Amino acid sequence: MTKNECSHPGADAGCRRCTPRRPVRAVRLIACLIAAGQVLAALPALAADPDNCLWCHQYRGLARYDAQRDQVHVFHVDPAHVYGSSGPHARLACTDCHSRAEVGVVPHRPVSAVDCTTTCHLADPAGLERRFSHRGVEAALAGGPHDPARMSDLRFQVGTLLQPGQSHCLYCHDEPLYRDALDRGSAWIESHASTEARCNACHADQIGVDVEYYLHHVGARLKPARSTMELAQVCAVCHSDAQVRAVYGLPDSVASYMRSFHGKAALLGDETTANCLSCHVRSGQTVHSILPQGHPESAVFQTRLADRCRTTDCHPGAAVSIADSSVHFDIPTSAGTVEYALVAAFILLTLGTFGPSAAIALLELFQILVGRREPQDHAMRELTERVMRHPDGPRRLVRFSAGQRLQHWLLAILFTVLVITGFPLKFADTGWARWVIEELGGLAAARQLHHGAGLLLMLGLVAHVVSIVLLVAARARRVDAQGRRVGFLTAWFALPMWVTMDDARKALQLFAYLLGLSRQRPTFGRFNVKEKFEYIGVFWGTVLLGVTGLLLWGEQAASRFISGRIMNLAAIAHTYEAFLALIHVGILHIYNVILAPHVFPLSPATLSGRTPVEELADGHSDFVRQAAAELGIQTGSAS
Repeated sequence: MTKNECSHPGADAGCRRCTPRRPVRAVRLIACLIAAGQVLAALPALAADPDNCLWCHQYRGLARYDAQRDQVHVFHVDPAHVYGSSGPHARLACTDCHSRAEVGVVPHRPVSAVDCTTTCHLADPAGLERRFSHRGVEAALAGGPHDPARMSDLRFQVGTLLQPGQSHCLYCHDEPLYRDALDRGSAWIESHASTEARCNACHADQIGVDVEYYLHHVGARLKPARSTMELAQVCAVCHSDAQVRAVYGLPDSVASYMRSFHGKAALLGDETTANCLSCHVRSGQTVHSILPQGHPESAVFQTRLADRCRTTDCHPGAAVSIADSSVHFDIPTSAGTVEYALVAAFILLTLGTFGPSAAIALLELFQILVGRREPQDHAMRELTERVMRHPDGPRRLVRFSAGQRLQHWLLAILFTVLVITGFPLKFADTGWARWVIEELGGLAAARQLHHGAGLLLMLGLVAHVVSIVLLVAARARRVDAQGRRVGFLTAWFALPMWVTMDDARKALQLFAYLLGLSRQRPTFGRFNVKEKFEYIGVFWGTVLLGVTGLLLWGEQAASRFISGRIMNLAAIAHTYEAFLALIHVGILHIYNVILAPHVFPLSPATLSGRTPVEELADGHSDFVRQAAAELGIQTGSAS
């Protein structure tokens, strides 16, 4: 019978019952190949996990509820700890640490806690057995603040953190993974591949060594085991716990570190800043050798502390006095110190300067909203308009020269750069601060921009002072109406921005008028008392920020002439003066030149030097009267 001839009744050449089913056989073949591929793909995993523990423990949902303790026990094991040579325990089988007798039967009974000091028997690819133990770590911890006997007595605010029998190593160490060593750029990646190929020429067969594992190991150990923030979190387990600190009389060192420059730099993503181990571990030793501050061999012992600050990684070349600048200085808990008094003084200064200025702005806005006008206001506005109609009037009423407007915009640009690059450090724990620093290219780039803008601002101030001195010197040589030379001091006190006792009197008179206690508005010349106050503030702020900024920037050189305690004061002054400048400029000045109704959306004085008529009439009436008199315009009832 041929392949298409069927013997059953009704069969034909196309009988589907008897025709060979080639598609079904093909599907079966593909399924077999897929299954074989999965088995082959699993062979490395089986080699890495010879006890097959991950067949169950790889699933995240593997857990058991303990009704007696009202706890959930999670038995998930991240496969990343085993596969890919990604951790120091990757070459250990589970039964190298857990008793085979306890896990040999599935489902197995509860497993005893692991003793991290147990001696391990490791077999390398060459078949040689090597012994390894963490007992040296236990010996290093003995007698120190992290002595296992002392750690066993820890009681936390939330209760116990470890189960009975668990190793105290778990307070600091979770299941470790190597930090990725291949994030150093293409040069490192190419070197890694080249090195692995060269090493495998001998060590793949003749002298068996797991080259990939050791490259991972060495490459990872070239970097810190944890990031700065992760390390701070580990230390905070004990050093920020209220109950632990109360029992041992400890300050919240992690919190004070996070408020320091180093901590804020870490919050902003800088991995090069000093971390806890940078100071508390001596060179050539490990974290397990940390000793109390009072121990003569401690890294932070009084006579050794400066050595930790002056390493080549931190402040090379600094004097011993740099150690007096406290990393853990905490203002809220430092009552009675000079630093605390300086902070209090700046807070009072901020309230005493910003408060009255803000009150004036709000009261003036209220006058506009209620439409308050005095009879002399209408006459003053008419006089101002007559002066502006005079051919020489607009030029005579220009309050800011072209050079002054250029200086103003340079100041505005530099101030903006300083705020953008400096204030993220003040608010380092916020998301927007981290985003700004990342957009600027990192903290190092932001610091360079900040330093550059600060230098330009100080140079601008010096140039401005020089121009004023030259101007005063030229006016001092003039002769007055009595034929006498004006003199330097007389010319200096005649500067339009110089604050006089008459300005203080008019400031009080302005408050009385705005509060409705007087019907007479004070009159001002080319610059009113608010503008003079802002001008003096720029001088004061630029000098203070410039000097303190230079001290902090060049702290290594400065430490040879001043103590570290002065560094603390400089940091406080720099921070609080910057905050004072920001609220004055960001709130009051922006309102006065942009948001105030008579200048919105921007005062033309900043562009052309010309001031709106309404502002001239209300705020600079003496300046208008002086221009009118020089132009021969009768002041009439506006005088």
